[in-house]
Amino acid sequence: MTTDRRCVLVLPMMLLCAVTGCAARVPGEPIPAAGFHENGTQPRSTVAAQARIPVPRNADGIDSCGLLTPADLAVVGGPVGPPHPDNPIAGACAHLLASGQENTAAAGFYDSYEIAASRQPRGVPVDVEGYSTWLYCELVDTHQTCTATTAIRSDRSLLTMLSVQDASAADTSDQLFQLTTAALHKLPPA
Repeated sequence: MTTDRRCVLVLPMMLLCAVTGCAARVPGEPIPAAGFHENGTQPRSTVAAQARIPVPRNADGIDSCGLLTPADLAVVGGPVGPPHPDNPIAGACAHLLASGQENTAAAGFYDSYEIAASRQPRGVPVDVEGYSTWLYCELVDTHQTCTATTAIRSDRSLLTMLSVQDASAADTSDQLFQLTTAALHKLPPA
């Protein structure tokens, strides 16, 4: 096992914008955890020609800070303090968690599923209640940070993130599945 230390551009929130950090490279490929269902029709690190969207969802007028309520966040330790809108990217809302220093959960909206997947080539396609979801986990310092980009329309995705100190990718993605499902249920049909 080689320990390749390198600087990477990472966004602890959605791993979509650039924040410089150094992290140890984790060998192997991410494996979906409980709740996330791997899409068996395509090889890892590729995106289907068209994302599966059983019922398009409307994100217009939805406050991203309402996508994850205190009750939803209870499974990851509950929120501490007020939510942080447009953090760390516009259209997202971050919640600091009581479960550990700098532990964070977030939800919001982003470009299409395909764009998010192309920016995270080491992610894997998974399924959340029939919706194409791109799951990506990376260890950032001591925080396991996982993001899920769920296709809700051809031009929009629901973005959820969980960053937990000293946690495994499997545990973090399992908890993220619960948060993703809760946020998805708050979006009305388009």
